[in-house]
Amino acid sequence: MRVLIIGSKGNLGQALAEAYAEVKPVLWDREEIDITNEEECKSKVAALQPTLVYNCAAYNKVDDAEKEIEIAETINGYAVGFLATVCRDIGATMVHFSSNYVFDGQNAEGYNEDDKPSPKSAYARSKRLGEIELQQNMDNYYLVRTAWLYGAKTQGKKSFVDIMLDMASAGKTINAVNDEFGNPTYVKDLAQALVALTQSEKPFGIYHLTNAGSTSWFEWAKEIFKIRSIKANINAIPSGELKRPANRPKYGILNNTKFIELRPWSEALREYLQS
Repeated sequence: MRVLIIGSKGNLGQALAEAYAEVKPVLWDREEIDITNEEECKSKVAALQPTLVYNCAAYNKVDDAEKEIEIAETINGYAVGFLATVCRDIGATMVHFSSNYVFDGQNAEGYNEDDKPSPKSAYARSKRLGEIELQQNMDNYYLVRTAWLYGAKTQGKKSFVDIMLDMASAGKTINAVNDEFGNPTYVKDLAQALVALTQSEKPFGIYHLTNAGSTSWFEWAKEIFKIRSIKANINAIPSGELKRPANRPKYGILNNTKFIELRPWSEALREYLQS
């Protein structure tokens, strides 16, 4: 088995690299491949001949995407199609990641794998485009929707956990939204589940993988400070107070109905913060 991890410098990419350490995965980031260049995708991936490809590369600036629509669609959408096409041609399995944001967030019970997406922001529409590009260009894929990722600090975007700890350390007043809900997901747990999924006899298709349970941003922040015994100045606020350009789902909760359940989010968070 030859494993290729694209977007290897991010939280999830690093966790996958560790999970696959025994098989010495090939690690590519933007220095090694430009996934928005169709010819480069085809030539480099075909030359490597991997059997399993993880695409962890993504444009994840939710608010900026409202103005950078073309960039978001190219990275999160069309580039996925480029990778899917070459994976199909060489017979490789591809794992691609999507988001809880592809749903409108109106269902308090959360969303199952076969529920109809209804994206409400430019970022969300770009992620949905990536799902469509994957499905239209190959059959041997795992489309994994996940949410609220965090893990060891990387060169990429800071996670919510890092931001909360930094703000508390600086003595800043923290305003955390209490009316948006999702599944905090530890990338170490996600990576281990992905290894199990790709090695299982589960059929190709869509999977929702997050740590079990859901919470609000405010309650998540409170749990972070509780585990670390930090006395932080934190206020619960409604989402409307933040005046953000992009729409967020109120209930961005993903239900896992097709694979093994990951441990509760609070248990995973405790391990991360105490390690």
